[in-house]
Amino acid sequence: MNKGAKILVNILYLVYIAMVLFFCFFKFSTPDLDLGKYFLGIRLDRYAHFIMFFPYPFITWLTLRYSKLFTKFSRHAIIITIVSGLLFAAFTEICQDCFFDSRQGDVFDFAADSAAIITGTIAAYFTGPLMIRVIEMITVPKKIRH
Repeated sequence: MNKGAKILVNILYLVYIAMVLFFCFFKFSTPDLDLGKYFLGIRLDRYAHFIMFFPYPFITWLTLRYSKLFTKFSRHAIIITIVSGLLFAAFTEICQDCFFDSRQGDVFDFAADSAAIITGTIAAYFTGPLMIRVIEMITVPKKIRH
């Protein structure tokens, strides 16, 4: 297991989670940003939720694959990814509803989050080995690869 890859994946995971929490809990108030509009019959807010949660399965799956703590669970990384992703999405919506006056939890936002997590998990299942090869190529020095 490549230590550089493990560090890179863990940093990406922490940055990603922090960004999702920021975007879920921060109240944006710009006059030109109206996520209440519709595109193809779907509110723009739902697209934003889908885009925000789509990377979750890739980053979580990689984190599980590179974690020493979860080595016994790495063969179940896809199941853990989907369950933890759905729990994370539910957590963000519940927190918005319970703790933030400026934000509201919404079942349709959770549906968009869930669709992104399920779609991303399927994609991560098929692209996982490729992701590992790319990360290994990025983090292993050229001298060692030859």
